[in-house]
Amino acid sequence: MTDERICDVLIVGSGATGALAALTLAEAGLDVVCLEQGSWVEAKDHPHLHSDWTWQRRTNWSPDVNKRTHPDDFPVHSDSSQILMWNAVGGSTNVYGAIWPRYRPSDFRKGTEHGLQPDWPITYEDVAPYYEQADRLVGVSALAGDPAMPPRDTPPTRPMPVSKVAKRLASGFDTLGWHWWPVEAGTITEDYDGRPACNNCGTCNGCPRGSMSKYSLSIWPKALEAGCELRINARVLRIEKGRDGRATGALYVDRNTGHEHFQRAKIVIVAANGIGTPRLLLASDNLANSNDQVGRHLMHHTLVACEMWVDEPVDGQIGYVASLLSRQFAETDVSRGFVNGFNFNCITSTASAGELAAGWFTSARAPWGKGHHEWFKRRFGHSIGVFAIGDDIPNPENRVTLDPVLKDSDGVPAARTHYAPGENDRRMMNYMLDRLEDLAKACGAFDYRLQDYRDKDGVYRTPAWHMIGTCRMGADPETSVVNKWHQTWEVPNLFIVDGSVLATGGVVNPTPTISALALRAAAYIRDNFETLSTATRPSIAA
Repeated sequence: MTDERICDVLIVGSGATGALAALTLAEAGLDVVCLEQGSWVEAKDHPHLHSDWTWQRRTNWSPDVNKRTHPDDFPVHSDSSQILMWNAVGGSTNVYGAIWPRYRPSDFRKGTEHGLQPDWPITYEDVAPYYEQADRLVGVSALAGDPAMPPRDTPPTRPMPVSKVAKRLASGFDTLGWHWWPVEAGTITEDYDGRPACNNCGTCNGCPRGSMSKYSLSIWPKALEAGCELRINARVLRIEKGRDGRATGALYVDRNTGHEHFQRAKIVIVAANGIGTPRLLLASDNLANSNDQVGRHLMHHTLVACEMWVDEPVDGQIGYVASLLSRQFAETDVSRGFVNGFNFNCITSTASAGELAAGWFTSARAPWGKGHHEWFKRRFGHSIGVFAIGDDIPNPENRVTLDPVLKDSDGVPAARTHYAPGENDRRMMNYMLDRLEDLAKACGAFDYRLQDYRDKDGVYRTPAWHMIGTCRMGADPETSVVNKWHQTWEVPNLFIVDGSVLATGGVVNPTPTISALALRAAAYIRDNFETLSTATRPSIAA
């Protein structure tokens, strides 16, 4: 059934970027419809208040779509160890950690720096005002003045409390003479915009209180009040294109009734994440992909980790998920044997006794029988975790394709992903492991374990927590999918507004940058709607 109403803007996906685009465009008075294949996640649905919290986090609340297998999900055939995404209103902000650092100016000009990655067609300065806008909407907690970063406005809320974990890690960084700074968090430290301050209850994956900015609580109420129409349980099957080369709308199935509908639109925005977006374009008769770039250059970040234990009780089982960041090695220094850099995300521990005993994120497990209680007593509350996250080189063979056999419950081919670190990435990972060992020793750890995410066969299984780069932005239509305004080169009224447009990965969690870019793209569509709604070719505006 075709909806005779032609909306101004149709958005596919209600995650962070879909929410921000909906808010910006609806507030401008445009007729906006958003289709979301999942539904609302209520506070009571979260595992935080349940006695089987640990079990739920490993099963029906696992961030890995393949372990969770919820009806709202679609399957992903992956050779990486974990695909983190959540199909619901607010998307993956229902399960993320909300670590909130920005890209650095150099992240936008890697082509100029060393030529192994492309330059972005935009700069840090182009994005900076939208970083500030996103921070205000989210209520970011941070401390201005980091000497490793450009100046910024005073953050909306003060930084997270200095924990015992943070103090111990800071002493280690100081011993080594390395940079550190309080973590920037998408979590409020004081009541803000109708949401309660973080109560530091423990290591987080999502937040039922809304203290950690879950976009269904922080952004969507504003977008709905502004007039956006949000249709849940609406799985998009494909985007259609007319004879004039413009997108006409989207065919979707109402998962409550099983009926198919077609929503017409003047402009279509795809905001379905770095896997969902290329999957949908490929399933839509290879839409916007005559140059074979859709789905290529999948990046996850290089990742290694260290779990350490110190004699001093540091109460790592309580408090916000992260404590400090270190940008000591964020910039390229070729004397290290590779290009690009990495960031330390210094986190707390697991709040679960059982999870710690069974192996938290390394191979360290409590022995059964004799020695179990002694092992546990010495480690619970004494554990600290550190991730090292690096900027991986985009590789066209790391990609998202359609699975030739596997389909979702509505018959759409599943996504199939391939990702393997390259030689530069592996050199960086080995260097990161050495630096993590330095840090553990500088912190006075009585024991530590390194995690390089290799399986028993020696194959890297880097967790796919960050899914970016698969419809990347660029200045050349032959090597990119969208222009600097997120407009696809081939379909002038089709925009991609999510992590798939990132041309490089940076060394930090991508949600702040993705959010800022979504606000920038939505502002462009808002300010140029009349032209874009009839355009027959992409914009070349400066």
